[in-house]
Amino acid sequence: MIHRARSFPTLGLVLIAGGCARGHGELFAPSGPPIEWPRPPDPPRVRFLGEIKGSEDLHAGKSAGQVWREVLYGPEAPAMMTRPHALAVSADGDRLAVADTDAACVHVFDLARRGYRRIDDYGGPQRVPTGVAWDGQDLWIADAKLHAVVVAAPAGPPRVVGAEVLARPAGIAFDPARGWAFVSDAGAHGVVVFDRTGRLVWRFGRQGPEPGAFNYPAQIACSADGTLAVADAMNFRVQLFSPDGALIRAFGRKGDAPGDFALPKGVAFGPDGNLWVVDAHFENVQAFTPSGELLMSLGREGHAPGEFWLPAGVCIDAKRRMWVADTYNRRVQVFELLP
Repeated sequence: MIHRARSFPTLGLVLIAGGCARGHGELFAPSGPPIEWPRPPDPPRVRFLGEIKGSEDLHAGKSAGQVWREVLYGPEAPAMMTRPHALAVSADGDRLAVADTDAACVHVFDLARRGYRRIDDYGGPQRVPTGVAWDGQDLWIADAKLHAVVVAAPAGPPRVVGAEVLARPAGIAFDPARGWAFVSDAGAHGVVVFDRTGRLVWRFGRQGPEPGAFNYPAQIACSADGTLAVADAMNFRVQLFSPDGALIRAFGRKGDAPGDFALPKGVAFGPDGNLWVVDAHFENVQAFTPSGELLMSLGREGHAPGEFWLPAGVCIDAKRRMWVADTYNRRVQVFELLP
């Protein structure tokens, strides 16, 4: 009798847990009126979608077994970002990779399946990932502390590239058409190019203020036609290059007027060829035409939607979503670029 008396509550908990299984929640559920930029009366060009701080923000569904484990042992603590610095979204828009400098890892969020994994199985404890780029299923990780790039494939151990070539990699972009990885090297004030096998193809740039030279370049982006954009941080400008390293143009200057830069870090190409530049000191994102004319800006210091605290990286995916690494707010903010 004592045994049976104890089994009824257990059976009840099992039935309750089974009934509590649920599917995925909406990834970016609207919580009020749309937040858009620029403000009226100008037509909106950017709309706030939401933010991701950790695995919990994927709103993943739970099976009956997961619910039952939580009943018995309590919920697992979600994985949280510490200092998101750079990010990249896969070509299909389903996977977000975030380089977290303080956590010494890369967070990978499966936006379609609502899964999460952490990449920290390379280079020992001394890791500072500063850039990420997808090549199909492979993830290329620029690491400033390792002075190298690490290629993480779905299967097999990570592969190290450029350990004898790179000084302090700051960003990385991949051109799938050519099979080239472009690495901005802040320590060497240049750009280094590798093929898919990790072979050094060539490099360009040197330290200096003149066009085509660099002063601590930060992030780098590659457009669909292979055009490169480099955030030339301490020259307070963005430089555009052809795939073979020929300078196309440079724009920007140090200042505090609209279109000026204080510390440009992140750069990304929009679907219409416009350039979006994250400035860590202005704590905003500015949009420019391919010729360098200012279109709009959004952001200021703060913690609300569309406000930033020392942001760094930016990327734009095939679904017209703009992802911004809002570093000291410990989150990634997500925006939609309106037609």
